[in-house]
Amino acid sequence: MAPSTSRGHHRVAFQAWTLWTIILALLATTVVALDESQAGIIDWHHKWIGTPYVSTAPRTTRGSNLVYVATDKNVVAAIKAKSGELAWRQVLREGETVHALRTVTGNLLTLSGSTEIHARLLDAKTGQVLWDFSPAGEGAIPEFGQAVTTTSEDSNLIILTQGAHVRKVSAKAGTELWHWKAEEGSATTYLSILESNGFSDHRDVVYVVGLQRGIASYSLEIVALNSITGNAVKTFNIRSEISTFEDVQVLGGGSTSKDGYIVWLEQDCLKVLTLGTDKPTQTTMKGIISEVDSFEQLVSKLDFVALGLPEGHTLFMLGGTVGEYHDSKGAGLFRINEETKAAEFLSDFGERTGFSTYSAATKPGTNDVVILRAFRDDEELGALELFDVAEDKVMRHQNIALDFEKYAHISFASLELYSKGQGIQVRVYFSTMDGSFHAFSDIESECWYREESLAYTRNVEFVDLPERKLWTQDVDETGHAKTAKSLTIVERYVERLTAHVLQLKGLPAFIISYANPSSLFKKTPTATEYSEVQIGAPNNTIQPLYRDQFGLRKILIFSTDKGKVVAVDSGNKGQIIWSRFFPWGHDLKNVVIVRHANVRLPPVLAIIGQTIDGGGNRVLRLYRLNALTGEDYQTEDFNFPSSAWIPAGYLGAFKLPLEDPDEKTQVLCLIDDRMHATTFPSTRVVQEAFKELSDDIYFMLNNKVGEKALKGYKIIVSADLDRMDVEPAWTIPFPEGEEIAVIAERPTYEVMASLGRVLGDRGVLYKYQNPNYAAVITINPKPKLGVAPYMTIYLVDTVKGSILYQATHENVGLSQPILATQYENNVVYTFWSEGETSTSAKGYQAVALELYESKTRNQRTKSETFSSFSNERPDVIAQSFPFPHSATAIGVTSTKAGISSKDILFGLSRQSLLAVNKRFLDPRRPVGIPTAQEKEEMLIPYAPISEDPRQLLSYNLEVAGIKKIATSPTLLESTTIVVAYGLDVFTTRHAPSKTFDILNEDFSKLQLMLTIVVLTAVLFFTAPMVRKKMLKEQWY
Repeated sequence: MAPSTSRGHHRVAFQAWTLWTIILALLATTVVALDESQAGIIDWHHKWIGTPYVSTAPRTTRGSNLVYVATDKNVVAAIKAKSGELAWRQVLREGETVHALRTVTGNLLTLSGSTEIHARLLDAKTGQVLWDFSPAGEGAIPEFGQAVTTTSEDSNLIILTQGAHVRKVSAKAGTELWHWKAEEGSATTYLSILESNGFSDHRDVVYVVGLQRGIASYSLEIVALNSITGNAVKTFNIRSEISTFEDVQVLGGGSTSKDGYIVWLEQDCLKVLTLGTDKPTQTTMKGIISEVDSFEQLVSKLDFVALGLPEGHTLFMLGGTVGEYHDSKGAGLFRINEETKAAEFLSDFGERTGFSTYSAATKPGTNDVVILRAFRDDEELGALELFDVAEDKVMRHQNIALDFEKYAHISFASLELYSKGQGIQVRVYFSTMDGSFHAFSDIESECWYREESLAYTRNVEFVDLPERKLWTQDVDETGHAKTAKSLTIVERYVERLTAHVLQLKGLPAFIISYANPSSLFKKTPTATEYSEVQIGAPNNTIQPLYRDQFGLRKILIFSTDKGKVVAVDSGNKGQIIWSRFFPWGHDLKNVVIVRHANVRLPPVLAIIGQTIDGGGNRVLRLYRLNALTGEDYQTEDFNFPSSAWIPAGYLGAFKLPLEDPDEKTQVLCLIDDRMHATTFPSTRVVQEAFKELSDDIYFMLNNKVGEKALKGYKIIVSADLDRMDVEPAWTIPFPEGEEIAVIAERPTYEVMASLGRVLGDRGVLYKYQNPNYAAVITINPKPKLGVAPYMTIYLVDTVKGSILYQATHENVGLSQPILATQYENNVVYTFWSEGETSTSAKGYQAVALELYESKTRNQRTKSETFSSFSNERPDVIAQSFPFPHSATAIGVTSTKAGISSKDILFGLSRQSLLAVNKRFLDPRRPVGIPTAQEKEEMLIPYAPISEDPRQLLSYNLEVAGIKKIATSPTLLESTTIVVAYGLDVFTTRHAPSKTFDILNEDFSKLQLMLTIVVLTAVLFFTAPMVRKKMLKEQWY
């Protein structure tokens, strides 16, 4: 009988199948998008407040623990004085300017508002609002006319608002005690209030100081109010000729026992009036200039210099521009003589080149004043100069490290003095022109700075880092500098072999890492502490930068409204790598990555800005920076300078599909306001290549929010390459009353993985693949058919200017933002709907559009190459969804190959970042019960977008003021880097389709290896037994 082997083969096959099933089961687990253990590990959040322009600190002899600031981002915050950490902050509504900030009975009082005034008392330790007093219906808030003081009798508040209303408010309860209002139609704007010594029989007096508008100037008007009843006691009209509100200062007072004074500047004199009288004293300008030596070469009018002294002090300072080149400032210190009631000169502060900022404080336990003068000494150093008024001398001159290329000049300063031992310690808080906030202290560990310029981020770009295995331009592949080029082949081989042998010292750690999957991410399994604060002098040493295994680590390049560029490490909790400030009015228009990291070549940034020259003309400037260091990128070829300029204004810039053969950088096309195009670099080779390409270049230009028409352009290149002119290609005028609100274009880096959408019956709808269409939304404030304004969305082909689709939404609320984003063949936009009638339901709407080549399944255009000049129009499927959130920004995820599902990202006014999967914003979601084919297609039945906290990428973090959202792909197809920014900066990793291409973090590779070893051993020992058993079976 012939032996049978089929049963043996089946057993072996079964054993092999079992082994691989076990291995694949171990590999099958995927990473969850975000769980509690990942919070603070895959993301980081930097809280910013903006640049302070007002600050106050409780007056203590031992130094305050907190310093309170108000910023031009409408934020009131408490900062820990010793460390710079944020203790608390109150983010006010957009446009709610802070007019006053002062400590009251151990708490903090703020006066703010733009359309309605708010007086708030905040708990000084926690920032909690104790009360909020807001009188309604008083109209817009003028620039001047908001002030607050306290009464010495009962410590209640006297508040001036709108330049016309004075109220006494209880400091404990925030309730109104009395109200005085200026006469209707009065030509007087009141700008200050002060409690001081009364007159005649009137002792409890509060003076309201105002300026009455005349034909060519202002005159003083002072109203004396009874501080107990609020009744007007007397009005003083002082004959005067005052040019501006800034030419008036109110000094002294602070209690009913001290005299108060008004000091003002007229054309040829300085006058002083004691409150409660009507006869001012005066000093001629010639007399003042003759007393102050630094005013000898005065070339401008004198102005008051703010010192920030509290009520009760009578010191004031005058300053002006001096010098032959108008580049210096002179300043003199004065006070009011209590006997003569006139101004008297105290000290000449000398002449300083550039900007000087002043602040004043009193010595601990005394009323002796010390004045701070903060200025720049040279390119590397700032200077803090302390002047003791009582001793009439400079008591200290301190130089501090202050790199001009990072910070420029000091723009605001605040001085604090406190006792320590037998001496006086100094703290100086100051802002610089770049937006950052600094602290200097006698104690070195208490010197810090906050990079508050990031609160003004305009755009962000992502720079991919070079691989660790690739050597940059600094070293050769052997690890040596340029000398390695002279090595022979044998010497180079020996060098490389030696380097590999030396790398064996890391083998034990590499083996151990197999038991610790977190090493793949270069992070610890728990969240690490980090801070927005840089302690001490900034570290200018840049460590070597390499990308991690999965491309999750990138350099984020932030360009700001302040004119600063900041590079941070996304993989190191947002630590700053380098920063560059472009002073003198640089308006940073664009940041473009013209070369990514390459072997021995660093990534290169092009910074495009606009300035104004001495003649008032606009100048376009371009700088090239090494993205790894922030330094100017220099080459030996004069065709590639590190900076260039064009004597015209900026209109636009974009990368061309051309690469310079010498530097391997992409070519930039710059459009200026002369309607000329310029390539950078401008070599002959580049210009010739550009001419061949120019017939196919169409673009939109100068289409700003508020424009009444949409315009497209093309470039005409002359035969001799001497002229590259920009000419109109098409114009779309909108109907009367409509103006542009939003323009959304498809990202140039986006990859479309699937060309069609498979239906439930296995048919295919082919996606509309026009790369040149844009979504334009216009608004019309006048109702069309409904009860409120309306908006229209246009899908426009930007090559020929044709409208591919349009739709109108009635009854749109224009007080809420309208947002739009575009990706692949989809457009998503949101708006506020007022409802069809005044009684209809109102709410936010999210509208999704999908564009297909045809509404007929399996039908495609005949041409293999898309052309915008074809007559085919897309079939558009649209659907709106009730949206439960107020959105302030919108974006979309992006991955390397476009295979992962898309998530639409929303920045919310509730200070959160939300991710909504594309499936929920699918216009093909069935209304009603899904059919069998719709179920097969896995369509979700139509429903409003739900409010699911699991969709919040920011979980419980408060990410304030999100204005924009940017994303970047990684080497993992599943994962995208998300950056949300506005006031704060929040960065995280997000996987819309889960992390299908990476093992779970808790997956044990050691266990996998042991399992394979055990199974191999089992097979080794059982194989002879199986063969023996199979042999016996063949004999019996």
